[in-house]
Amino acid sequence: MASGAAKIDYDGRTVDLLMLKTILDAPAVRVPVDVDVSNVSGEPMIVTGVEKMVQRYANAFITALGSAKFRDGHGTNLVPSVAEGLVYNMPTLEAVAAEANMMARTQTKEGDEETDEDTPADESLEESEVTGLSYSRERSRVEISVLLTTASGQSYTYIIPVAVGVH
Repeated sequence: MASGAAKIDYDGRTVDLLMLKTILDAPAVRVPVDVDVSNVSGEPMIVTGVEKMVQRYANAFITALGSAKFRDGHGTNLVPSVAEGLVYNMPTLEAVAAEANMMARTQTKEGDEETDEDTPADESLEESEVTGLSYSRERSRVEISVLLTTASGQSYTYIIPVAVGVH
């Protein structure tokens, strides 16, 4: 834990398995969070607190809508739109990213409401805002930065590189 950071008691909380490289130390300031789907952790790890919130949002954000069996309506059209060549300039990237953000935020908040227990404030998504976009045909990738704010008021910048064929 970073020096000066408050200790959080996670006893009795539910946990998730780590699926994506994410925040491993959660200071109370904005930090970049690099979620790279090509770099899955080799060691089983658990996440809770803000890591759990970031992971749930990221899972909804990068999952292709309709691809999750038994979870109708989960995911967004972001990755399929990029992969199919429907994102061909900054205005289309802005529109697709804005829609994906709205859908991922809604799904994450609905997930909080569906649990039988109260979601702790540092695991509960309050707001998400697309803060940065980049588009590169040469590198065949787009990058999207999203500012995530928890119900406890902590803010984290989440950066997702989508490295698929940009047409």
